Amino acid sequence: MDISVIIVNYNTSRLCIDCIRSIQKFETSKDIEFIVVDNASRDEETRILKNELSSIPGVKLIFSRLNLGFSGGNMLGFQKAEGNNLAFINSDVIFVEPVFEKLITHFSKFPQTGVCGPQILDENQKESISFRPFEGLRYKIFGKKFLAATQASKPKMWEKQNQPIKVDFVIGSFMFFDKNAFCEVGGFDTNIFLYYEEMDICYRLKKKAYHTYFVPSAKYIHLEGKSSNRNLDLKWEHLLSYLYVCRKNLGLYKYFIIKTYLLICYALKAPFKQKNRFVFKRLLSSSQSLSGSLRHRQIAKKNRGNL
Repeated sequence: MDISVIIVNYNTSRLCIDCIRSIQKFETSKDIEFIVVDNASRDEETRILKNELSSIPGVKLIFSRLNLGFSGGNMLGFQKAEGNNLAFINSDVIFVEPVFEKLITHFSKFPQTGVCGPQILDENQKESISFRPFEGLRYKIFGKKFLAATQASKPKMWEKQNQPIKVDFVIGSFMFFDKNAFCEVGGFDTNIFLYYEEMDICYRLKKKAYHTYFVPSAKYIHLEGKSSNRNLDLKWEHLLSYLYVCRKNLGLYKYFIIKTYLLICYALKAPFKQKNRFVFKRLLSSSQSLSGSLRHRQIAKKNRGNL
């Protein structure tokens, strides 16, 4: 098997089906398996997946009784993966051209690559930011322009690139891994429910001397935001994951500086917006333990019927 495509679905079954069909349309030269993990979607959504995909050769369906999040869902799919390369792709992705051959060719030219990501296009096929710098102390306190000025040798995420370039991390809507590198770092951290999974794993790949590359010649559409709803709980989840990844990868000293800075920022902004008051109170009263994650507010499904 050349490639295992792993897609996590949560109440976006139609998007997931469209994603698979778009890949099948353009990727005809590779031996590909699809592993779809349904993350405890509504029953009607899981029925759509089963009716549309269960009869298609090369598609494996896994129905979880619990929403495992991005990392947990992808790692569940990884258990069934047989491909030499692993493509973790969001359900709201659409292929508009062959992509995999370019990425596999990149691995052959740059064998120390651990993961790479293509160029993201929005729904109007306009190029979008496809990689980012690590969001450490300088980035969080002084901003991306200061970071760019003090790290002149690093590529700027807003500048157009024409050749593959080494970056800190690629956007998680499409991550293409060398399977050996992915296994060596232990895959995605399943402690993280949502957000910053890609920054975390690229940190760990770097520590193992693997490189992360952005490959601009390969392109795909990401219908950003179609696979999740924005609300205050998700805003807090975003910050909770960020603080966890900082503490894990940057150490306690930088973590406490970043946390204190965020606390001051939200204290100053709290009088003006309800969402800022919400976050400030959480930062003030919480230890930022992952026990406060949305993961722990779920009720597991007792069964999945005949799924």
